[in-house]
Amino acid sequence: MDTHIKNYEFYLRSIVHAMKQMLDNKLLPYGITNQQARLLGDLDDQLKRDEEIVQKDLERMMRLRGSSITSLLQGLERKGFISRSTGNEDGRTKQVNITEKGRAVIQEVENTFLELEQLLVVGMSEEEKATYLRLLKISFKNLIIE
Repeated sequence: MDTHIKNYEFYLRSIVHAMKQMLDNKLLPYGITNQQARLLGDLDDQLKRDEEIVQKDLERMMRLRGSSITSLLQGLERKGFISRSTGNEDGRTKQVNITEKGRAVIQEVENTFLELEQLLVVGMSEEEKATYLRLLKISFKNLIIE
């Protein structure tokens, strides 16, 4: 195996592991998982854009099956991070709202990601930061599964 590939793997895995561990530590007092926090953030983004929240969209965004999304939503509701009620126009739909407790978690996650971003680029010049972001975008684009 090419040693450069081996180096990419080591650093990518190490960075992802460190980021996940830092986020998990911040979420621990809330009793919420990383996946639940991600779903909460996605819900918040959709609500801010006044978009209808459709489970199929959540499945696609998170790349999970319907039953997994249902389970995550039920967990968030049970823990008091969201509330769900019957939709106004169709009794079969559910309206999702984020509670104050949920908003606190969203703020904590946003703060943690800002902190992580700052840590990732410590010691980089502005030019290096721009290059790093450009390369991350290329790598992300290369891995998108349609």
